[in-house]
Amino acid sequence: MKKIIFLSLLSLSLFSSPEATDKFDVGMQYLLGEGVAQDKHKAFTYLSESAEMGNAQAAYNLALMYYLGDGVKQDTAKSLALLEKSAQQGYEKAIENIGRIAMQLMKFDKALKWLKINAKNGDIKANYLISEIYVMREDYKNAKIYAKKAIDLGDNDARNLWREYKLSNF
Repeated sequence: MKKIIFLSLLSLSLFSSPEATDKFDVGMQYLLGEGVAQDKHKAFTYLSESAEMGNAQAAYNLALMYYLGDGVKQDTAKSLALLEKSAQQGYEKAIENIGRIAMQLMKFDKALKWLKINAKNGDIKANYLISEIYVMREDYKNAKIYAKKAIDLGDNDARNLWREYKLSNF
């Protein structure tokens, strides 16, 4: 899977317009205050333009701004939409975070989709979160499968979930 993500990112860099990359770079300079006075409004403008041109990193950074309310009104739903756009382009950081944000918004089908990708990529906590979703859905057989994986990887929250819901009975 990591090879596919790498190839996706490589192809994005090959087909991303230089203008989108330039706008991303300028947006990040304003966001972080590197070489210019920090200006979240300008950062938002440049990152938005870059994301509209297909820059996955720009979409990811905009998602963070919305999630944190950093320079914009906090909006978790917009954050999720931008994370999904970035994740669909193969941006690894977006893939790592989208399932957790979807879960916060109670969009459990979307959360499962992305958390399962994360679990396959070795994210221990993703297995636990998947088991939590299955417990909420009262699908204890699947909850048991993912909780066991998380426990085997050393996740204590999964161990507690296992005991609390007596998953060994399923």
